Amino acid sequence: MIDVKSIKACTNSRFYERGKDLYYRGKVLNIDVQEDGDWIIIHADVKGSGHNIYDIELEVDAEDGDIMASDCSCPAAESYYAMCKHCVAVAFEYNNQCENQIQKFTSKEEALYKLQNMQGITKGIKVATNPLLKNILAQYTNEKMLPILNGDLYGKIELEPFLSMEGYRRMSVEFKIGTDKKYVLKDLIEFVKNIKEKENHSYGKNLEFVHIMEAFSPDSRKMVKFIEDWVARNKNTYSIFGFYGNTYQKVRHIPLDENSLEEFLMATEYKEFALDVDGAKTTYKVAKESFNENASFDLKIQGDDSGANIKIQQLFAYKGNNKYMIFKENCVYMEPLENWKLLDELMICADEYAGDIYVSKEDLPSFCNILLPKIKGCCNVELVDFDESKYVVTKPELKTYLDMPQEDMITFKAQAIYGENEYSVFDQENVALRDLQTEKIVSDIIKTVSNAYDNENKLMVLDNDEEKLYLLLTKGIERLQQVGEVFVSDAIKKLQVVRSAKTTVGISLSGDLLELNITSDEMSMDELVDLICRYDRKKTYYKLKNGNIFYADNEQLDRLSIIKNNLQLTDREMKKGTVKVPKFRALYLDEQIKDEEFLKTNKSPDFRNLVNSIKSVEEYDFEIPQSLNGILRNYQKEGFRWIKALHENGFGGILADDMGLGKSLQVICFILSEMEKAKKSENKRTLIVCPASLVYNWKSEFEKFAPNLIVKTVSGNVDERHEMIMESGKKDILVTSYDLLKRDIEVYGDMEFFAEIIDEAQYIKNSTTQVAKAVKLINATFRLALTGTPVENRLSELWSEFDFLMPGFLFNYKRYKEQFEQPIVRDNDQETMVRLQKMISPFILRRLKKEVLKDLPNKVEENMYVKLEGEQQKLYDAHVKRMKLMLEKTDDVEFNTSKIQILAELTKLRQLCCDPAILFDKYKGESAKADMCIELIKNATENGHKILLFSQFTSMLENLQKRMIKEGISFYTLTGSTDKRERAKMVEKFNFDDTSVFCISLKAGGTGLNLTSADIVIHYDPWWNVAVQNQATDRAHRIGQKNVVNVYKLITKGTIEEKIVNLQERKQELADKVLGGESIGSASFNKEELLELLG
Repeated sequence: MIDVKSIKACTNSRFYERGKDLYYRGKVLNIDVQEDGDWIIIHADVKGSGHNIYDIELEVDAEDGDIMASDCSCPAAESYYAMCKHCVAVAFEYNNQCENQIQKFTSKEEALYKLQNMQGITKGIKVATNPLLKNILAQYTNEKMLPILNGDLYGKIELEPFLSMEGYRRMSVEFKIGTDKKYVLKDLIEFVKNIKEKENHSYGKNLEFVHIMEAFSPDSRKMVKFIEDWVARNKNTYSIFGFYGNTYQKVRHIPLDENSLEEFLMATEYKEFALDVDGAKTTYKVAKESFNENASFDLKIQGDDSGANIKIQQLFAYKGNNKYMIFKENCVYMEPLENWKLLDELMICADEYAGDIYVSKEDLPSFCNILLPKIKGCCNVELVDFDESKYVVTKPELKTYLDMPQEDMITFKAQAIYGENEYSVFDQENVALRDLQTEKIVSDIIKTVSNAYDNENKLMVLDNDEEKLYLLLTKGIERLQQVGEVFVSDAIKKLQVVRSAKTTVGISLSGDLLELNITSDEMSMDELVDLICRYDRKKTYYKLKNGNIFYADNEQLDRLSIIKNNLQLTDREMKKGTVKVPKFRALYLDEQIKDEEFLKTNKSPDFRNLVNSIKSVEEYDFEIPQSLNGILRNYQKEGFRWIKALHENGFGGILADDMGLGKSLQVICFILSEMEKAKKSENKRTLIVCPASLVYNWKSEFEKFAPNLIVKTVSGNVDERHEMIMESGKKDILVTSYDLLKRDIEVYGDMEFFAEIIDEAQYIKNSTTQVAKAVKLINATFRLALTGTPVENRLSELWSEFDFLMPGFLFNYKRYKEQFEQPIVRDNDQETMVRLQKMISPFILRRLKKEVLKDLPNKVEENMYVKLEGEQQKLYDAHVKRMKLMLEKTDDVEFNTSKIQILAELTKLRQLCCDPAILFDKYKGESAKADMCIELIKNATENGHKILLFSQFTSMLENLQKRMIKEGISFYTLTGSTDKRERAKMVEKFNFDDTSVFCISLKAGGTGLNLTSADIVIHYDPWWNVAVQNQATDRAHRIGQKNVVNVYKLITKGTIEEKIVNLQERKQELADKVLGGESIGSASFNKEELLELLG
């Protein structure tokens, strides 16, 4: 049923009452109801005023009964925003049909089902073909019959034009129509109307036909089109206003202005036509040849003592939009307008003065130098007693004067000398007496090296433009000397181009700082620093304070500018020549100045040793603890030495090894090494911060690999935790969670730690959180971060991690964002990407499994697709339509304020892909993916495999567990609510007992678990960030795994899940470029991206 409130909301009170009246009077003739997902589509015909039948369509929300859209073929529907009376009538008729067929139902779903199956409802009369469709059928049937109806006349009707000219050059055209016998076409407006409406019209006894373009002969069709175009432009001129509408005068003649004449001649298709000039008839046709090929045009110049008389032949011609139309000897020549423009003007001039044109002696130079060359190019010129050479100008002598009246300004005075006469090449005085082409050579050269014009003094000016000054000094003066004399003032002669500024950078260690000494042999430090400050990579030329131009043709300035900006050096520091910077800039500086071709360097031995100690950690003789020497793999020993080298040199770093490569073991080895060599009173207190789920995992790892170390887990109530922290000894290792560190941070305030190590460092990716702020408050000599994904979603995460490790290394966040994040993410700036890589790469150690574990079994990943069917498909499609409708009606402001709601709707869509039962309690239908998953689990367990089953929805895991119970398949479950101690016990049990499946919620079990007894991983539903899924997979694919790990990702075909997989692939690109690592991924979209996801 359609809600009556919805009907009233969609119309006004007048249409509402009239529509109700139409319904009661039985004017709704047919009604047809169709189901389309969540919509009811109603088609109906309504009898209107007169004999009109209107076609109506309503779209109704099946669940709410709201009218979502309406359409009617009546005129009112196009004129008013409100729903018309015919639509109102159909809404009432639909409700009447529903009341007759629907009884009370126990639920909304049952009513909806019966409504959606009301197809083909009709009201007591026979269903007729839709009137609009009937018109279309009639139209196409008529068109098919037209060749038969026109009989022998089809394709043979001709239009014969007759031109006439009355008065002064006024032309008009009329037409006859027919085949052998032709009739006068008396009304051109009616003729065009007949063609438009495909009317059958009679012109006389022997000519009656249906007016379509195909009825005319091919030669006449362009003329028909000419008439149609003319009528379309001009018929309103012949309109007669009347009470019952407009009518038109009969139009027999088309008056031809010059533009219409051109169109008419183009339409004749080289066919003959008659022209009547004051009763004399002549036959013409458009010539295919040019005028000069068939005829000639003559002009005579007769000289005398006072000047010259010009006699020009007159032509019968018209000037159109594009063509110059010459009527001569039964031909019309359609000449290019530009070729005849001057001659036409001369003929008009001659006509004005009775046939002759006189040029006085003083104007002959202008005539001979400007007009005569053009006249000779398009007609025959006869010279009688006239020597044009007397009036043609000679080549000028060119002189250019360069002066510098004030600093940063150069003036150009350029003169053209003709005997006793001298002109500025920038002035337009007496142009007829000058060779402007030659003068233009000089003015063009000067324009390339100047940027302003002094009109009062007739000088070109170069004002404060370094690039143009360089061009003048290197090429401009020389080019001017090639075309004339050049006079240069002494001030300009002193200007030089400096092509290099040899600079040396010395670097040495000064305590915990690096000392840079910058010197230049060829300019002062003030000049050098000024150059560096003004440096722009796109700019090549710089004016020095002494007026000289510095040509930056190598990378020297580029290197110095990058060093200055990236080290945040001030002008004052640079001008002193000696600058001190943090020691962690050593590797960056070494990379920037390694190529001495561009920048000479002087590195002290202690600086070289510092750089080599980081670059070649394998050369360091760090002793591996004896208890672990036989356990560590080679790459883990390298990682241990790298951590030790960082610590020895006062740096921090990120150990970013692939998941499952034993990052925690490398850290334990480092701590054990430090503890074993430490003096009794030496402080080696260490703090390890990790997710709560990993606290006990760290303790067990220490118990396994370094059982003699004192490891305490910070747990219990507030008092117990605070007591444990405050009473910790100088050799104690405290393991706490991010959450507890945040709560207990005040207790840590005055404590000193040897090292602070944060595990799963992505927990501090948002620098504004309390957790990120807390870890940065700890007073620790050495800091290390562990993570398999240094960059998960945004480059800002990298800044936050380095702000923890070495504050200031990537500057403050505002500068980092401007210099690195925005250019890389927004502009895809590859140079900036490389700069960032060079800065961070020494402090990030990342190894992938495929690179270091040649003996680790393969990981085989496979996407398994399943198609939604039946009720599940209908529910999914309906929800997609609902979301699209919601988004399309939302502007950008509303979209940005509704993101939480939109994300919730997206989650529902993904849940429908998994199993509608987790969204709708009463859903009893099938789930294609759940069926496939259970079948996959059954086959795997029957063949002795153990499985990790991941899903983001705990309710989905619960549904799958019910089905596994029925199938007799054993399982464990781990979610976010699982106790930490219980979690560790469950992991150990699964690795050693016969339980087949471990059901794990993705967020709870993605990190910190070692489940190598499983060799099959099933991702039931895809997550936006593929890195999270990879972390989950590596619970099984890690050290200790003996079998090939098969990873199955279950994806519903043609749904949002498939789009998520595509999105994962696209978003991986940025992180790969920065780190060669994991993906950038998040569920953050703009409106267009969201609509693309919905398909």
